Amino acid sequence: MFLYNLTLQAPTAVSTAILGHFSGGKHQEVVVARQQFLELWRPDTATGKLVVEHSENLFCRVRSLAAFRLTGGSKDYIVLGSDAGALSLLEFDTRGKRFVAVQYHEFGRTGLRRQIPGQYVAADPRGRAVMVAGVERTKIVYVVTRDAAANVMIQSPLEANKAHSVCFDVVGVDVGYENPVFAAIETVGGDGAQTTKQLVYYELDLGLNHVVRKWSVGISDTANKLIALPGSSDGPSGVLVCSEGFIEYRHSTGGANVHRVPVPRRTGQIDTRGLMIVASAVHRMKNAFFILAQAETGDLYKIAVQYTADEVTRIGIKYFDTIAPTSSLCILRAGFLFATTMESGSGHQLFQFENLGDEGGECFSTDTEHDSVPEFSAHELSSLALVDEIESLSPVIRSQVHNLADEEAPQIYALCGRGARSALRIVRHGLEVSEMAVSELPGTPRAVWTVRRRESDSCDEYIVVSFVDATLVLSVGEEVEEVKDSGLLATAPTLALHRVDGGGLVQVTPRAVRHVMADGRVSEWQPPQGREIACAAVNARQAVVALARSGGHAIYFELHDQLGVLREHEQALHVGSDITSLALAPVDAGRVGAAFVAVGCEDQTVRVFALDAARCLEPLSVQAVADSPHSVAMVQQGVLTLYAGLRNGLLVRANVDAVSGELSTPRTRFLGARPVQLCVATVRGTPAVVALATAPWLCHVVQGRVRVTPLSYDALDYTAGFASDQCAEGLVCIASNTLRILSIDRPDAIFNHAAIPLSLTPRDFVLNATSRHFAVIETEHAHLTSAQAARELVARGDINESEAETAILPPEQFGLVRSERGRWASLIRVLDPFTGDSTQIIELEDNFAAVSLAQVVFGGETFVVVGCARGMTLSPRGCQAGAIRTYRWAEEGTRLELVHATPVDDIPQCLLPFNGLLLVSLGGTLRLYDMGIRQLLKKTQSSVSPHVITMMRPHPQLPNQRLFIADVQESIRLVAYSPDTHVFRTVVDDTLPRYITSMHVLDDGDTVVAGDKFGNLAVLRVPERAAKLLDSDPTGARLAFEKPKFGTTHKWDLVAESHIGDIATSLTTCALAPASRQVILYTTLMGSLQVCVPFVSKSDMDFFRTLELAMRKLWTPASGRNHLAYRSAISPVRSFVDGDLCEVFFTLDYDMREAISDEVDRTQSDIFKKLEDMRSMFAF
Repeated sequence: MFLYNLTLQAPTAVSTAILGHFSGGKHQEVVVARQQFLELWRPDTATGKLVVEHSENLFCRVRSLAAFRLTGGSKDYIVLGSDAGALSLLEFDTRGKRFVAVQYHEFGRTGLRRQIPGQYVAADPRGRAVMVAGVERTKIVYVVTRDAAANVMIQSPLEANKAHSVCFDVVGVDVGYENPVFAAIETVGGDGAQTTKQLVYYELDLGLNHVVRKWSVGISDTANKLIALPGSSDGPSGVLVCSEGFIEYRHSTGGANVHRVPVPRRTGQIDTRGLMIVASAVHRMKNAFFILAQAETGDLYKIAVQYTADEVTRIGIKYFDTIAPTSSLCILRAGFLFATTMESGSGHQLFQFENLGDEGGECFSTDTEHDSVPEFSAHELSSLALVDEIESLSPVIRSQVHNLADEEAPQIYALCGRGARSALRIVRHGLEVSEMAVSELPGTPRAVWTVRRRESDSCDEYIVVSFVDATLVLSVGEEVEEVKDSGLLATAPTLALHRVDGGGLVQVTPRAVRHVMADGRVSEWQPPQGREIACAAVNARQAVVALARSGGHAIYFELHDQLGVLREHEQALHVGSDITSLALAPVDAGRVGAAFVAVGCEDQTVRVFALDAARCLEPLSVQAVADSPHSVAMVQQGVLTLYAGLRNGLLVRANVDAVSGELSTPRTRFLGARPVQLCVATVRGTPAVVALATAPWLCHVVQGRVRVTPLSYDALDYTAGFASDQCAEGLVCIASNTLRILSIDRPDAIFNHAAIPLSLTPRDFVLNATSRHFAVIETEHAHLTSAQAARELVARGDINESEAETAILPPEQFGLVRSERGRWASLIRVLDPFTGDSTQIIELEDNFAAVSLAQVVFGGETFVVVGCARGMTLSPRGCQAGAIRTYRWAEEGTRLELVHATPVDDIPQCLLPFNGLLLVSLGGTLRLYDMGIRQLLKKTQSSVSPHVITMMRPHPQLPNQRLFIADVQESIRLVAYSPDTHVFRTVVDDTLPRYITSMHVLDDGDTVVAGDKFGNLAVLRVPERAAKLLDSDPTGARLAFEKPKFGTTHKWDLVAESHIGDIATSLTTCALAPASRQVILYTTLMGSLQVCVPFVSKSDMDFFRTLELAMRKLWTPASGRNHLAYRSAISPVRSFVDGDLCEVFFTLDYDMREAISDEVDRTQSDIFKKLEDMRSMFAF
């Protein structure tokens, strides 16, 4: 088995983000790290939207980022810390639209190692040096300069190692143009000595070219973060040391003068632990600066530092606002705050500053002695206003694939997030569409167009709607009104419409080609008697009309330069078959008219004719298609591209040679059982094609490649591009008897999400197939629900019962109330995925936590079984008591009724219906239960695993005889059940200790796909001899008594394995598109969606393996990480082809693509077609 691994959606979690001028322009940009992806985001200050400019797979684990600007420069570089064992200094190439490594220096082994630098990077604020540090011992400093050609250069590394030290954070200290200084939080110990945390200054002596440990001072053992303050003329220099519950100022010149300010907390808190600062941002203004710091609860604090000369006199801290906890904060000069949140309930957000929070609220400072922790009253957003948000799936805990909505493609139902901001997200393939306006029309329209007063205008002037026997003209403004004096013929339908040079309009009706001039005069051409115009294509200077039932007769018109009117060309176009559709090519720069016209014919062909003066109406090429073209379009998408929408629902796309007009590399895609109507629009300033079938589809260019994505909206009949003051790029559409204005907010996305909010961190869920309701278990540690927190405050006497409802802040914004460790909040929820309503919520009392969930059939009735544990501890693993709660579905599957609770002596880690009974894992033991009147009845028990069974899956063909179990650290085991002796026996185990996080058994029953916590994906298969013995002896008794020295006699055969760089949390097999084969779909913890496509053809397998080898040989990612070493980070890669690496071929320059093509012995067009077919046939 060979698998083609392909990423459908990149990880949505952002580990770190930095702010700078990475394109070298005036606008600030944000670079974010998403696992192995590095992306450039541009906040559009005019619209308040986040635009993803570029995304690149670095094929490494991005550990840290820092922005770096050389002295006197105007462009920021990126210092990348990764698992490549090297320093990478990256630059964003604005011409090639990619990240380029300007300097690369190896300093250690690859992988995530504690002593290899890369976990922390820091840059000197004056752009002279960078420090790269590891978790233990190692720190390296590089001096960065320019050479004679102004290229960035780095000098030899300077070591600043300290034995027996552990580093927690590193920053560059702003000391002006003195020797660069870096500050670090370290613990120093060893040889049995007690470890203490210290703040250490490392100074780089530029004259002597070495690094010294300049200064150190003891700090709190809870210190976790450093915030560097501006220096020189902008501030006092030094750092703020963030510890649990307080922040203090430290600097080498301050001596024993320490300024400490407590971190305030909310009123009415139950947990007395101090707060930790998790993110911060320093914003410089003219002659001033301020700091925004965020605590782990999400509360933002504004920190003000008062100083005279180089001495700090006062530090003040004040509550600012509350947002979701973040991993990074970036303050833009344009007045925006960018926050990369860590929870799925709220994505990565862009806020606008309403004020700086100077008014109202109490400020706590170092001037005041605080006997207790100061408190504040949290409030709704008052200083910030949310303007945009990019949704995030991270973390994905569980996912299932269903088609509950009976759509063409299935939906992915994912449990995402944690705490009160968690959600059940319904993920669909398609772009999210915003509906801006809907108006009913007097009749059923057939087509719609938009025209502008002048081609240079940014907004449309008219919306023209064509009916069966009339045309309606509407003006675009504050109100949409009908226009009577446009000059357009209102008593006939319109076939084509366009603004022409000189300010006039060309309107094509079935009986005439009308040229309405700017002064109101009308020039009209009519077809011969008894003939009508079937279709037409018009641009600013040309028009082509085809006559109905004429055997392919078409008339060509050109705009006369002196007279300013359309004149019929002396030659006519004859095809030989009736013409069904026409399209003019876009006008290239330097030309006055289109060079080609595309003609769709009834004989199932698409033809291209020349419109140049030298070869006017000369046939150039022809392409046979599977049915008669319903519509055609030509757009410039990197190359001139021809689209043909066929009557059988197929979309054909082919490249057109810009000189010869030859058609090449046709690609076909099925869009639905309806003729495909094509319309040209503009998306992100580039031409796009909207294909209307059973659903609307958008064909546009994303990072140099054409992407065909459905719109998550109703079926449309016709559409046209639309622009107004309120909507710069939109679509005006007709559907049935309505006119709609739509906007596509994120055309670069692939999926759209519908979120159903949950209360606590979800753990698992099951589906009632009859009522289509989900049962979800939610559990939270060291937090309380709003009801529990209110009861706790009433019991302590802090509030009375009348205040209980209003005392607890809304958890959706402010999070859950923290409590001491060992306290659990848990509930069972029944929800309707169509309405998002929770039909029932059952809260578990007495410190019980819901751990596992299953749906079991006893005696023909379906029950929901929940495994619970009271007072559960994670390390060491244990509980005060365990229970299995049994519920039956009631009220037509919309509610649950408790039948009974069965006590158990351990944590019921997982549940599985087996042979008409319930199989429960308790530690490493399997126990079978049957249904009883007062509790479940124990039937049998077998010890089959050395540690803890975390997962169980039934055999797809023999669910009553065999099952697959996963141990917490001893990989997967195949277990056989003997119905005569009621004994479970382990018959196959593994040679490697895999820490399994997800698994799925394939249909053959002998192959299992599993993911582990180190980011590996493996395919294991039962050995052939063991499979034959099991067929002859299903109980596995013969295999069980073949006693080897370790484990079982038979071990799994490793079929395939690869490092995917993330933890797979769910695995399944499904068909993602209509009439496509099944693929292995898996979701990861950081929010990515990926598929593994099995190869069924040896030729395809050989082609992609050869392409992958050529890419590895001739191309190196910007991180410098060796691709083969990355995919073999834990174990050697085997029988996997990396589709992400193969698709990098799209983004390479021509010379590199040509070199790879020669290596593969294929043309570039052949490789493009193969890559696109592989994605469109099996995925998206």
